[in-house]
Amino acid sequence: MKKKILAILMATLTVGSLLSGCGGAQSSDANGNQESSKQESSDSEEPAEVVFAYMTQNNIPESSELERIQNLINDYTVDKINTKVKLVLFSNSDYMNQVNLMLASGEQLDLFQAYNTSHLKYIQDGTALDITEYLDSDLKETTETLYDGFLAPTTVEGKTYGILNMGSNYVPGGFTYREDITEELGIDMSQVTKPEDLTAVFAKVKEAYPDMTIIDPNRANALFESYLGKIAKIDPLGDNIASSVSGVAYQDNATVVDMYETTDFKELCELTRSWFEAGYYASDAATTTATTAELLMSGNCFGTFCGLGNPKIAQQYTNNYGHPFENVQISDSMIWSGNGGAWMVNSGCKDPSAACKFMNLLYTDAYVDNLLVYGEEGVDYKLDENGCAVAPDGYTDLNSVAYTDNMNYYFWGNKWLTYPVVGGLYGEEKETNKQQNYDGDHSNYYGFLYDYSDKEAEYTACLNIVEEYKKSLWVCAADVDTTLAEMTKRLKAAGMDDLIQAKQEQLDAWMSSK
Repeated sequence: MKKKILAILMATLTVGSLLSGCGGAQSSDANGNQESSKQESSDSEEPAEVVFAYMTQNNIPESSELERIQNLINDYTVDKINTKVKLVLFSNSDYMNQVNLMLASGEQLDLFQAYNTSHLKYIQDGTALDITEYLDSDLKETTETLYDGFLAPTTVEGKTYGILNMGSNYVPGGFTYREDITEELGIDMSQVTKPEDLTAVFAKVKEAYPDMTIIDPNRANALFESYLGKIAKIDPLGDNIASSVSGVAYQDNATVVDMYETTDFKELCELTRSWFEAGYYASDAATTTATTAELLMSGNCFGTFCGLGNPKIAQQYTNNYGHPFENVQISDSMIWSGNGGAWMVNSGCKDPSAACKFMNLLYTDAYVDNLLVYGEEGVDYKLDENGCAVAPDGYTDLNSVAYTDNMNYYFWGNKWLTYPVVGGLYGEEKETNKQQNYDGDHSNYYGFLYDYSDKEAEYTACLNIVEEYKKSLWVCAADVDTTLAEMTKRLKAAGMDDLIQAKQEQLDAWMSSK
C-alpha cells in the first residue's frame, strides 16, 4: 500500500499556482520535477461525489476495467480534493446522444462536454452553470494555465460557462508525403511553401508511378481549412471553415459573405479540379470508402493533407503505416472564432465546487490526465527511456490493452500533461511547440458566438445541402462552375441569406460591444 501511495505521489503534476485551500499530495511535472502542495480539507468531511462523462475512440473497456481506473482516480482525488469521481464513458459517436439523455432524465451528470456541437445552446437553456465565481478559487490553477484569451469563446455578457479543452491552438496547414519517393525522384520539398507548389510535385510522382493515388481524398477538407482560414484569412464565425452554411468574414472586412461566392473559394476549387483531371485524385475520390490508414498502409498513396498541430506527425505515420513519411508546411496558423467543444458543469450539480475542483485537475494534474488517457502505468502502458507511453510487456500496442483512451488524448483538459507516444514531442521540441500554442495568432473575431437557435430549420436545411456536395467539391470531381451554381441556388432557396443577415446583425453588435 505504501508503494502504491508513493507511486501516486511521484506521478502528480500541478501546473501554475497552487490551489487556494486545496492540494495535499506531492505533485510533479511530466519530467518528474517535484513540487509540494498542502491539503487542508478536513478528514472528517464526507467526500463529495462527481459524475464525469467523457468519450473514447478506442474500445469501450469492460466495466471492471473502467472501475479499476475509477478506483485509482478516487484513491487520489479523495486525498487531494475530498471528492469521489464516477466515470461514465461513451463512444465518440454516441457521446452527445447519451449526455443529452442523461441531462433530460435528471440523472446525475456533473461535468460534460459539448462535443462536436455548440456549447452556446447549453448556456442559453440554463444547462451550463455560470462558473465565474470559481475561476479565482477552485479553478485558479486552470485559469493561470490556459492559452491567452481562452475563456472568450465560453463567456457571455461577462459570465463564463465553461472551458475549452487545451488541444492544439497552433495548427499550420501541411501535407504529409512519402519521403522515400521524393528522394528517389530528386524532388526538393523545401521549395514547397503553398498549396500551388504541390502541383509540380504531384506531376513528377504521377509520371513515375502512373497507377498510384497521389492524394488521399479523405482529408481533402484539410486543404480547404488551411487555404481559406490560414492563407485567405477567412473566419467561419462559428461554422466549419471547410463547409460553412451561414456566412464568413475576412480579417480586414467585417461584412459577412457567402463563402461559396468568394473568389478564394472558387480559385481553390479550380486548383483541386485541375488535380482531379490530372489523375492525382482517384476517379472514385468522392465516393470511396477506403480510409486514410488503408490507403497509406497499402503503399499506393503518395500523401495526405493534414494539420501540423504535432509537427512530428509524419514520424507517427512512419511508425503506423510502414513507409517513411515527412511533412511540408503549406500555410501559417490562425485561431478563429468557434462556439463548440466546451467542458461545462451542469447547473443541476449538487456540489459545483467539487465539480470545478475536479475540472481543475483535468487541466493541471498529469497523474489524473494520464490515468484517463492511458490507464494504469505498468498494466495498460509503460514509459520508455524518452518518457513516451508504449505498450506494456506482453502487448503489441497501446490499443490492445484492457483500458486505453489514447486516441482522445487532447479531448479533455490539457494535452501538454499527456505523455507522448513514440514519434510525439518531448523535451525541447515539446516546449517549443507548447510556446507556439500560447503565442498563436487570433482572428479579429475570436470570441464571437453565433446563435442560430431561432433559425435552426434554415441552418439544418443548408447544412444538409452542403453535406451532399462537400466531398465532391473538396476533390472537385465535378465541374466547378456548374456545381457551385447549383449548390448556391439551393442554399439561397433554403434560407442561407437569412442566416447570413442574422449573423451580420450579431457580429455588428458584438463588434460594437468590444
